[in-house]
Amino acid sequence: MPAILAIAVNDLRLLARDKAALFFTLFFPLGLAVFFGAIFGGGGGGSKLDVALVLEEDGPKARAFAEALSADSSLDVVRQTDAGTPLTRDEGETLVRKGAVSACVVVPKGFGGGIESIFAGGGIKLEGYVAPGRGAEAGLLTGKLNELAFRQMASGLSDPAEMTGMLDRARSSLGGDDSIPDENRRLLTDMFDRIGEVNKTFGGLNPGAAGGGDSAGSGGWMPVQVSLTELKDESDRPRSSWEVSFPQGVVWALMGCVTGFGVSMSGERSRGTLLRLSVAPISRGQLLLGKAAACFFACLAVQALLIALAAGVFGGLMGQFRVGNPLMLAAAMMVSAIGFTGLMMLLAGLTRTEGGASGLGRGLIIVLAMIGGGSIPLFLLPGWVQTVSSISPFKWATISIEGAIWRGFTWADCALPFGVLLGCGVLGFAIGASALKPAERA
Repeated sequence: MPAILAIAVNDLRLLARDKAALFFTLFFPLGLAVFFGAIFGGGGGGSKLDVALVLEEDGPKARAFAEALSADSSLDVVRQTDAGTPLTRDEGETLVRKGAVSACVVVPKGFGGGIESIFAGGGIKLEGYVAPGRGAEAGLLTGKLNELAFRQMASGLSDPAEMTGMLDRARSSLGGDDSIPDENRRLLTDMFDRIGEVNKTFGGLNPGAAGGGDSAGSGGWMPVQVSLTELKDESDRPRSSWEVSFPQGVVWALMGCVTGFGVSMSGERSRGTLLRLSVAPISRGQLLLGKAAACFFACLAVQALLIALAAGVFGGLMGQFRVGNPLMLAAAMMVSAIGFTGLMMLLAGLTRTEGGASGLGRGLIIVLAMIGGGSIPLFLLPGWVQTVSSISPFKWATISIEGAIWRGFTWADCALPFGVLLGCGVLGFAIGASALKPAERA
């Protein structure tokens, strides 16, 4: 153990003396964290509004409305769970609470009957939920739902057979309502008869512009009623942009450690330094563990420093950064350091020269960092990129840290990202260590 620590301390001293490596390992990620935090502080998002859709009625009109909503180019609609079953109201609300979607639209029972009884005082009713602080998106979604609902209603008015059924239900409703004065009853009956004549003569009505406009009718009657409830903030979303940008900064700091130590080891390998160390009174395992320990401690240090700065400056002074679960955050930092130490060993083992390690570090590792949330937050990336990003350890480090800061992860939620990072560490170290042969020169 003393030999391992001696090698680790020596490598950390070399890092501290290398001003360029120290800058890109510590100060560059800090600058990126502040830069991205300032950019995302003004809000923003993708071009489409992600919406969960719950069908509590399975009639033809409800299905037609669902298809129209799914086909809209401004919406990204989720209709099923990961298991392929239709979403329930509770599942849709949960997706909103977890930040997976911005809103949930519920097509309640009686949707089709409301359209069919439009002349009898009925109407289209839609319900739903929106995430906390998404007032602008709620307004846009309400307008879109009104537009699609009016189109649905217009399609019924243009169908002669359906129109006849609507008028029959309206006449029946008038006959059974004793609260309507006789004069009003006669006027309404006369109106329905005239509409029926137009329907027979022209083969239905053509509302034309019924797909938009004001949804409120006369006397307070609203043919389309959209009721969206804003959920209470339960701390499962970032309070500020800093809670998103500093995990990004941590990703870049880890990348700096991986590149710096990986290039250093490749340089020592090509210059014969590892060969000279191999004849020292230490085993090959102690030598490699010492090199890995230096990277591990550096990864821990830069993570701790960045999070401490975020908590102290943006949390303590500005109240815009919080750590939801400090113990979980410490564990996330630990497994992230292990995972990226393994990635460093893999980089050093697969490259024989300092230039090769530098090129691979700047190429492959930067790509992995970018698709893993290093430049654009994971939840803003397109769906296919989020899927591809699962190959990147940077994604799992970001999720682990965000889970402890603002995502409200349980320990069960941490199992997958922690497991992936630990697997990267063990596998990367094993492959890198087997490929590193101190006696081999470039």
